[in-house]
Parts: sequence; C-alpha cells; structure tokens
Amino acid sequence: MMVEKIETVLTDMKEMFGFDIVALTDVKNRRGQYMVKWKYNIGSTNIRWRKIALPSGKGVPGAVMKTGKSMIIEDVEDTEIATSLFRYPILRMERLKSFVAIPIWNDDEEVIGILLMGNRRKRAFTEMDYEKIKHHVETTLRQQILKELMVNE
Repeated sequence: MMVEKIETVLTDMKEMFGFDIVALTDVKNRRGQYMVKWKYNIGSTNIRWRKIALPSGKGVPGAVMKTGKSMIIEDVEDTEIATSLFRYPILRMERLKSFVAIPIWNDDEEVIGILLMGNRRKRAFTEMDYEKIKHHVETTLRQQILKELMVNE
C-alpha cells in the first residue's frame, strides 16, 4: 500500500514538473558501509536500473550523499560527468542530459534516499523551479517515505 502511495507521488512529480524520469533510491547501512539501490523508477525506458547497486560515494547518489546537497545539472555534456559516464550508470542507461538530484533526510538528519529527476534533453532550471521541487519533496514525498519506514520497522 505504501509502495503505491510513493509511486503515485513520484508519478505526480514527473507530470507536475515536466521530467522524463523520476527515480528514488533506498540507502542501506550495512556495518558502516552504505549501499544505494534504485527502489522506485517512473519513466524508465528499461528495467536495467533495478540491477544498479552503488557503494557509498559512487554515482549521482554518492555525490549527493557526500555533500548532503542537491545537484542541479542543466547539461551533462558541460560537466566532467560526460567524460566518465560509466561511473553514472543511471544517467548512461536512461540517456539523461539534465537532472536534479535531491537528498531526502529523516528527522535524525540522516540521508535516507536520493531523488533523481531527469530529462533526456538539456533543460535550464531557475531558482524558482528548484524551490518548488524542493518544497514538494519536503511536504509530500519525504512524509510518505517516513511513513513507509515506520511501517517497515
């Protein structure tokens, strides 16, 4: 039931903000080692994303977790990511050209997930665009994730 609610929120965000893909990770702490897997994916062109498992510090989720800050990339080709796409499997597999990646925090100030919202074309993001997305993540998506975690504990 909670899975359906989170998928509904992600689908709504995809449509509301005009993204091609919206994906959410699950962050597992195993003996001090973090492993990140994509748990939800709306708009994917294939199912290979399900096999992606990233150790801490790797890929888009790793970069966001390291800094604890969002990443906003308007054109992947204009970044160092373009020269090492093999390190960013979700970007490569989905052919994403622009994206916003946002850390999702729990009440203990731990990152519990990374939200990736991307386009298969270049896209400019205004500060207002980002603030609307961030507000929606905080007021809707984060609340659903925290509910799911409470149910699963």
